Amino acid sequence: MTFVPRKTFPNYNIPLNNFKGHHQKALSKFGHLAPQLDLILEVRDSRAPISTTNVLFDKVLPSKKKLILYSKKDLSILKPRLLEKWHKSKNEQYMFVDCRSKRDGKKIITEIKKLYDSMETPPPLGLRTMIIGMPNVGKSSLVNTLRYVGLSEGESAISTKIRKVARTGGQPGVTRNTSEIIRLSRDPEIMVYDTPGVFLPTTKNAETMLSLALVGCINESFIDPVILADYLLYVLNLQDPTGKLYTDYIDHPTNNVYELLESINQKRNVLKIDKRFDECGLANHWISKWKQGKSSKYRGLFDVAAIQEINVKDFGDLANAERERIGLSNVQQRLQDRFGDDGTSTSKHRKRTAKDREFDMKNRLFKL
Repeated sequence: MTFVPRKTFPNYNIPLNNFKGHHQKALSKFGHLAPQLDLILEVRDSRAPISTTNVLFDKVLPSKKKLILYSKKDLSILKPRLLEKWHKSKNEQYMFVDCRSKRDGKKIITEIKKLYDSMETPPPLGLRTMIIGMPNVGKSSLVNTLRYVGLSEGESAISTKIRKVARTGGQPGVTRNTSEIIRLSRDPEIMVYDTPGVFLPTTKNAETMLSLALVGCINESFIDPVILADYLLYVLNLQDPTGKLYTDYIDHPTNNVYELLESINQKRNVLKIDKRFDECGLANHWISKWKQGKSSKYRGLFDVAAIQEINVKDFGDLANAERERIGLSNVQQRLQDRFGDDGTSTSKHRKRTAKDREFDMKNRLFKL
């Protein structure tokens, strides 16, 4: 009998909100720093290229030149031609990178230097950029790589100990505050702000939340691991209905996550005292292999729309629908009250404070 993968995923009752206080604080900081910035580096996880797109950034940092970086290419099967199709029509600049790769770091530094050279009047205090993105997509790792590449050559080279300036980790939330300005290069002068990951106020559905969980944007304990394993099985079957992506544990394709977990248990031979297998532990074991990319076999894609290779129109429609949905949220309204309709801190609904005037004065001095 021919195996037929599931066309839809059950709508489990899982939380759709993981927006925290330091996310709101970071968005406010972005708005205050916006006038100083010449370039935005937005990092998205290439295993979930649509789910890790945060439309709030467009509100806080409008009209800023942006370079989109699809990270963790070593863990993804996303096709570069699909990115080309999505972004070419919008004239958006993007790169497919590994945040720890020195080669990719050099390519990014080269692109930033091209922007610097193209400026009619180079900034007197150097080109300033900011790295933004969802939690745990590789922003701080990228900062360390860019600093290593930018400061490891020439007479201005610095020691390896000093090059690593941003804390990194496998869980989201390692970076919780926007950093002080960090130098990436001396010739030309390139500076960067490392920022905490910012989550969406709410995700549009459970599948988006599960995609974000699979790439590590939310904490492991936030969603039941068996549900997450079931979603992983669902997207793997969509990618390859033959079941080859999990033949290490079972010799035939299946839609039943419990059958798969039982097969994993037989391979690992791990039982509880009462002779039952630990479903959650086995689910976490299997999920971690895909999260961390234990080998070249564990390279995946966790966005259903990306697996289906949606066209440019559908990609644009998804983005517009997401902007409209987020526009109805309280976070969007607070940002609008704080920074105005055009993101320039000129809202009519907000009283200006002494801190605002102090910031404006510093910004004027910076531009002189």
